[in-house]
Amino acid sequence: RAYDVLTYFEQQQKLYSNDLMQVTTLKDIDTVMEEKKFGLLLAIENGSAIEDNVSNVDYFYQKGVRIMSITWNEDNLLGSGTLTKLDNGLTELGEKYIQKLNEKNIIIDVSHSSPKTFWNTIEITQKPIVATHSCVDALCHHPRNLTNEQIKQIAQMGGIIGICYCTQFLSPDGIAGTKEIAKHIAYVANLVGIDYVGLGSDFDGLEPEELPTD
Repeated sequence: RAYDVLTYFEQQQKLYSNDLMQVTTLKDIDTVMEEKKFGLLLAIENGSAIEDNVSNVDYFYQKGVRIMSITWNEDNLLGSGTLTKLDNGLTELGEKYIQKLNEKNIIIDVSHSSPKTFWNTIEITQKPIVATHSCVDALCHHPRNLTNEQIKQIAQMGGIIGICYCTQFLSPDGIAGTKEIAKHIAYVANLVGIDYVGLGSDFDGLEPEELPTD
C-alpha cells in the first residue's frame, strides 16, 4: 500500500510541478518560499509500512519520506499503540527501527504511540521527535492526547506538537470548534513556548462527525 501511495504521489507531483515541490531538505524549504510554491514533505503514519524489515526504511528515505511514526492505534511489530490492551512499549524490532530512523535523519512521529512506546523511544533516540497530530490530555483526557510530561519532553528535545482537529481529542463531550483548538494551542504555548506548537489538522484521517463544528 505504501508503495502504491508513493507511486501515485510521484505521478501527481509531475503533473503539478509548476505549483508543487517535494521537500526533503532545509534548502528545499527556502526554495519553496522563494518560488511561492506548495511544499510537500512526505510522512508515513504507522511504521508497519516497513513490514518486518528495518532496511525498508532506506527505500522510503530514497522516495523522499522524512517523517515516520511508530504505530497507529493498535499494536504492530514495532510496539504498542495508544489503544493497546497491554502496553509493552517498543519491541526489539521497534528499537532497531528507532535507531534506523535516527541514522537516516527521518523525524520520529510519536502520535498514536502508547505511553511506554513513547518513553522507550525517548530512551533510544538521539534526535528530536514530533507529535504531528495530538492534543493536550490536561484539557481533554484521551489515550491519544499528551500529558504535560510528554509535552515538556518533546519541547526539551527541540520537537513540536501539532494540535489535532478531532473533536474527541479537543473536548470531553466531543463537541468542539476553533475556540477549543485555540485553547490547546495556548496551553502548549504557555507550558513550553510557542515555538513548540503547530497545526496538526489530520483532515485526511477524520470522519465528518469528528470535524470541528465552527
